[in-house]
Amino acid sequence: MDNAEDAEADDELNDDEKQEKQHAEFVRMADRSLDRFRETHSEAQQQFIVDAYVATGEIPVGEAFGIEEVEVAVVETAFSQHLDRNVLRQHGLNLQTYFEHVDEADYPALRRAAAKGEWHVFHGHAQAIAAARKAHGL
Repeated sequence: MDNAEDAEADDELNDDEKQEKQHAEFVRMADRSLDRFRETHSEAQQQFIVDAYVATGEIPVGEAFGIEEVEVAVVETAFSQHLDRNVLRQHGLNLQTYFEHVDEADYPALRRAAAKGEWHVFHGHAQAIAAARKAHGL
């Protein structure tokens, strides 16, 4: 399809379908960026970058790290969308309500789980937050 056909096809989608299409595109781009990262960085380089992210919440970018800012933005967006759509909603939460109840001291552990793709950590955490909110009538 060319751009005009793509735009016409998008016009026929409802809002949920458009969001799903956009999410799928972010996931595809994020997967491509992560694959490139794994292919172009040694295990030691990957571990250094993951450790920096866990400690600071920032993924090092620039030529010295072989990571472009746009790649980080895409990966972060895809992660946030996945967390919201596939974890938090199941527990009646969204990103805002979830982070209202996350202690900053837990951020490094959550970032490590994110880097490893350990979604069960987020499910368990979200479940505990949802139960606490329910117990307090929120």
